[in-house]
Amino acid sequence: MKSTVFVSNERWRLILALIILCAVVMRLAAAWVLAQPLESDSLSYFTMAQSLAERGELVDIYGQHVFFSAGYPLFLSPFFAIFGSSIGVALGVNAVLCVIGTWLIYRLALTISSNRFAGALAAAAYAVWLPGIWNATMLAKENLSTPLLLAIALCAIDVARNKRPIRAAMVGGLLWGAALVTGGSALLLCAGIAIALLVLWRAQGFFAPALVGGLGFLVGAAVMLAPWLYATDQMVGRPVLTTNAAFNLYLGNNPAATGKFVSIADTPMGRNWEATRLKLGEVGNADRLQAEAMRWIRENPARAAELAACKLVYFWQPNLMDAEDVGASKAFVLIRLVEVIQYGLIVVFGLAALRSRLIASDAKWIFAAMIVGFWLVHAAAYIITRYRDPVMPLLIVLAVIPVAKWLEQFILRRITRHAA
Repeated sequence: MKSTVFVSNERWRLILALIILCAVVMRLAAAWVLAQPLESDSLSYFTMAQSLAERGELVDIYGQHVFFSAGYPLFLSPFFAIFGSSIGVALGVNAVLCVIGTWLIYRLALTISSNRFAGALAAAAYAVWLPGIWNATMLAKENLSTPLLLAIALCAIDVARNKRPIRAAMVGGLLWGAALVTGGSALLLCAGIAIALLVLWRAQGFFAPALVGGLGFLVGAAVMLAPWLYATDQMVGRPVLTTNAAFNLYLGNNPAATGKFVSIADTPMGRNWEATRLKLGEVGNADRLQAEAMRWIRENPARAAELAACKLVYFWQPNLMDAEDVGASKAFVLIRLVEVIQYGLIVVFGLAALRSRLIASDAKWIFAAMIVGFWLVHAAAYIITRYRDPVMPLLIVLAVIPVAKWLEQFILRRITRHAA
């Protein structure tokens, strides 16, 4: 689908630069207006990055080393070492990640549509996507998870289309490893690469290219993960990605679980929580939580299955207003309403686009595999609305391509009518 909007490549580059600038300005302005407090997860990410930059030790506010996913603070720490540990520097890094993410969305839309207008429209849609703006105002791992996911999707497309597939698969493995260190929800994003390798195998007619590509992917992942696993072995006595996975698994599978976040204090294991955690240590406590979660699942399979189904539904539930939101301010209500409308349009148009002939079947399968894989992982623990944010840009890309074609045809008709 080539563009019918007659704009030179130089103009498209200028348009993209302006879109990226608007995205960054909107996020920095929101950060200044909201002045998000440094607390909870944000405080832990800040503390981890600060301790690594200033003392060479990765540790959070609770004295733990690998409880919170380390990818985002690891990314922050070099900037803290160079420019100093401050909220301003962290927000600046978020702005850099916004630039990367917006450009990747443009490239992804252009790659699967061959239409620069679709690419620019996808970038513009992400620039005004309210959850993306919200995440950029605080220290949240979604700021890094999003561009990593988009880059993996680009690698998968290159593999499927036989564009230096071995190198693309290896880079995809590196990115997947980085995404795993950034958040365990990236576990099944490898499904996108797997689909791409199957497409390559089918197109080539023999297995060797796909096999070599798969090995390249595994090598890339190992190169990224091996140093981290060695580091965690030194820090906590065992090579682990994170000890948070067991904690989340228990919060999502216990007698008090609802499918959404429940404080550890409100669960049966909340009694003497701090004392037990300190006594057993980070890994020992994680083993205890995982064992208890698995025991509860075995003894309550029907309830566990019901909770898993609820989580899969909650994952896609619109971020609707509650009584507290309505009582906050009219401006907040309006913003939340706009977010719900944005979300609804993206989901409806994105899913409808899976049937569009404007999008190649390889891209549809790769996107579907990544979206479904990312979604299914969340059935294990619990759901917070922002957990789905990294995968939303894939739906934005899908949603925009048919819309871009319609707009181009509309513009062309108007131009032809005026010329006549």
